[in-house]
Amino acid sequence: MNNPNQIQQPNPDFSMATAYTCEKCDNDKFIVNYIIKRFSALVSPTGNEMLTPIQAFACSTCGHINADFLPENQ
Repeated sequence: MNNPNQIQQPNPDFSMATAYTCEKCDNDKFIVNYIIKRFSALVSPTGNEMLTPIQAFACSTCGHINADFLPENQ
């Protein structure tokens, strides 16, 4: 019997997906990187200077970060 509180995970069919590739070199493998943004105390929500990490995926071959992986207002 299924537990009504249990969250069911989707089971995607990866044979129907296409590989996402680097815009510069067409490599299809990426590594996790972080872009660090500094907020001055004047614009920080806490009123203090703040460093904020933003996760991005960089090409494992050339290091390029596709535009799709960057925040919209980057």
